[in-house]
Amino acid sequence: MKIRQRIFIGILFIVLILLGVNYFTRPFEKYFDVKETDVQQINISEEPVVLSGADIFKQLSSKEKIAQMIASPLVIDESIENESSKSATPSAVNLETGFITIFGENISSESAKLKIVEAKSLYKSSLLSPKFAVDHEGGKVQRLNGAGYTIIPSWKKLCAIEDIEEFKQILKTSAQELKDTGIDIVLAPVLDVGDSQVLKDRICSDSYPVVAERSLEFTVIFDSYEILPVLKHFPGIGNITKDLHTSFDFAKVLDNDVKLYTYLINESPHVGVMVSHAGVLNQDPGIPCSLSADCVGELKAVYPDILIFSDALDMKSASFDKNNINEAKDLVKVSGEAITAGDEVLIYGPTVTTEELKNIINDLSVRYDSDATFKNLVDEAVLKIVNYKYTGSQI
Repeated sequence: MKIRQRIFIGILFIVLILLGVNYFTRPFEKYFDVKETDVQQINISEEPVVLSGADIFKQLSSKEKIAQMIASPLVIDESIENESSKSATPSAVNLETGFITIFGENISSESAKLKIVEAKSLYKSSLLSPKFAVDHEGGKVQRLNGAGYTIIPSWKKLCAIEDIEEFKQILKTSAQELKDTGIDIVLAPVLDVGDSQVLKDRICSDSYPVVAERSLEFTVIFDSYEILPVLKHFPGIGNITKDLHTSFDFAKVLDNDVKLYTYLINESPHVGVMVSHAGVLNQDPGIPCSLSADCVGELKAVYPDILIFSDALDMKSASFDKNNINEAKDLVKVSGEAITAGDEVLIYGPTVTTEELKNIINDLSVRYDSDATFKNLVDEAVLKIVNYKYTGSQI
């Protein structure tokens, strides 16, 4: 055996001896802070952390809190390829609002799914991811009615279907389609009872028992698909004579209207309530219910846990000023009054611009920082919103 080979074997033998000594005695262990038990603790701490609504609420800035209360409009237009259509999703999500309401006509399921996925991807944090809402009453008020969606008859025709199983199947099919699309909130059913020539076939019936029965089936079915139904239009506008989109009008609230909402809220698994812009003759008829602390307060006092949605705040009736009927209030003022009244999710129609929403968020966040009463109302609403949206979220 050559001398070099002997030297190599000798060195290898010494290394093996040293490795053995190190394994059994660990002479260098005292020079290191991390021990086996410490490593185990580090691994345990890497488990997902479950956050509560309160945890997330504490992370929000003033602007983020106001933004969480806003439902920004997302217009999906498949009929033309123009710049406004191409930029619809970015403009709707740049402000990272808490909710997004989908608008458009003949929207296909493929297009709606793509827009929703795109919108979610543009939010910086999944914890601020929006909930998507859509009008889905049936008839003329069905935004998602293009390829891939079942065309629903008007609410009046739906309620007139005698076979209750046929009625349920239509709603189940529609609810499944909305769930598959990524919709979280359906702005329906309509609880208005009467023969209003303005609402026409948006009204189920002039019979309270019929409206109660069919509306309950609606809420139970959509809730079973994890979609939140929103009852509308509180406190009941089945007898209005003017279109609230273009004019202010009054509504007389009957005992049966109150009982109807009480029944649906109590019997439904989960619901929200949308408040109308009609003045209430039984209270102060010159103030829209949505901007009246008395009107909204009656609902919140009895049902403090349900989410309260405004009707679209850009409707003409919302800007009515009884002290100056010839001059409408601006959208920032209307939005602030809606929060002061107790509204928690502020809805805006498809013509409201990103710039207008930005002004609303900026102005109301300044008010939040300077007005303690306003701050408390916002905090109460936002905590309810994040509890609805995020409880159980993991990071």
